[in-house]
Amino acid sequence: MTTLAPMRIRARLAAGLAHAGPWGIALDGLLAGEVWAAEKERQLSLGRIPLRAMDSDEPPPDLELPLARCEPEDGPWHWAATCARPPQPPQRIDIHMWTGRVDSRSLEQAAAALPKIISSRQGRYRARRMPLLVTPCSEVVWHAVGDIDEVTRLLTPIRSIGKKRTSGEGQVLDWTITDAPDLDELTAAHLHPDGTLGRTTPASCRGQFADVVDGGRGTAGIRPPYMHPSRQLELYLPARLDDQR
Repeated sequence: MTTLAPMRIRARLAAGLAHAGPWGIALDGLLAGEVWAAEKERQLSLGRIPLRAMDSDEPPPDLELPLARCEPEDGPWHWAATCARPPQPPQRIDIHMWTGRVDSRSLEQAAAALPKIISSRQGRYRARRMPLLVTPCSEVVWHAVGDIDEVTRLLTPIRSIGKKRTSGEGQVLDWTITDAPDLDELTAAHLHPDGTLGRTTPASCRGQFADVVDGGRGTAGIRPPYMHPSRQLELYLPARLDDQR
């Protein structure tokens, strides 16, 4: 029988982490991405076309992750894992820029016919120059309750995390996954190392922590796939990365 226990996960980073939201990357989302990649490969090997969760209006089936489930009596269940957070509060947020421009030669090879002019100023093929928020930090930490050997197996091959990974953002130098006997399961499932709220949390779980700093209340995903409408609920949000308390 697999033993699920509190653990601490550290990713040592080359420069920092690019992210869209005001909190870090969810551990269960990272693990679900690896499990789904393996499942897609299996389905393709059988000649099937995998259906993306976001392409369906129906609630997608939950992937089995090597994590414990937190199942409150009067709230939605969620995986016992937090979002990434630097050990020290970041002193600033950097703004990087990314650019994108259509490769005309690639279009010529991919399309049977092209219009005389492809505008770089408007339409879906326009050129882009966009800001990217990056948190400079040397490492990020997660808490979780799960199977440490299986979590290690899934995380070790990941060499970058966050947004714009192909542009060099979020490079992971190495992973350290260790037991955390100093944490009880409730704390490991919900709180950052600094004691702030570490994941999107229903009210029934949030109520078990009296003086914990959170990011307020709003609509967010409860578990992967986080962006699917069926996962969007009114929840307590993780503490913001720029919260210095």
